[in-house]
Amino acid sequence: MRKIDQPPRLKRRPTDANKVSVGRVLVVGGSASMAGAPALAGLGALRAGAGLVKIAVPGEIQTTVAGFRAEALTQGLPQTRGGALGAGALPVLRTLTSSWDAVVLGPGMGRAPSTLNLIRSYARELPLPLLIDADALFAYRDDLGRLKKRKAPTVLTPHEGEAARLLDTTSEAIRADRQTAAAAIAEASHAIVVLKGPATLVTDGERLYRNTTGGPVLATGGSGDVLSGVIGALLAAGLDTLDAACAGVHAHGLAADKVAGRRDRGLLAGDLAEGLPDALLAMRRRGPR
Repeated sequence: MRKIDQPPRLKRRPTDANKVSVGRVLVVGGSASMAGAPALAGLGALRAGAGLVKIAVPGEIQTTVAGFRAEALTQGLPQTRGGALGAGALPVLRTLTSSWDAVVLGPGMGRAPSTLNLIRSYARELPLPLLIDADALFAYRDDLGRLKKRKAPTVLTPHEGEAARLLDTTSEAIRADRQTAAAAIAEASHAIVVLKGPATLVTDGERLYRNTTGGPVLATGGSGDVLSGVIGALLAAGLDTLDAACAGVHAHGLAADKVAGRRDRGLLAGDLAEGLPDALLAMRRRGPR
């Protein structure tokens, strides 16, 4: 497998940029008990430079999610009796598609059967770059091959436990050979895979990037949601799919390094998001890959 030594250099924004031209991200997720996850993904996308972000969630938590950041738009979707997204949300999501450049699907969605069916239906027909994270990955635990039918780019962002479910194995087996596991998921799905954990790996099955930023300070709830938003923003900005994943992972870890300093604990996901603009600036000023 060919190694990628460093992420791509980010370009300066053109002087005539506007909030539409720099990329629009739709985050779809949330459930009655998990309003924070989609909100953090939306915050990650905003701090990574998305011009517009809309967070689409079950109707009963729309007001809660809207209270996290005034800059993010929100959309209440039809929900099941249990407070999750189900088949009733699909027609509304279809109407939203034309207004966005990339979709982040999964943060806080839960694993109800109706939610998993919605995820599979929506992903199959979505013509936009799609990042699948968190609970949405559970929809493919028995058949990663479903994702091969997608006509637009796909990014999967599992941690070791989620990767184990996707490959029907154990977390210990994933940890023993992370590179092989990431490549196997990429081959089975035809997606870019971000295997989160120590030295996060990014691969398309043929090329491999091993991240060097971040560390144990990222072991906190919500940090993965922020990462999903970061990569979503870079996809929406038009970066190549593999480049967006590599740059997003590097920026996410670099932001943690800058905010945490010498500390190895106590970083909150919201703190991490606040460090993203400086991290992205440092990446833009670095020399070309």
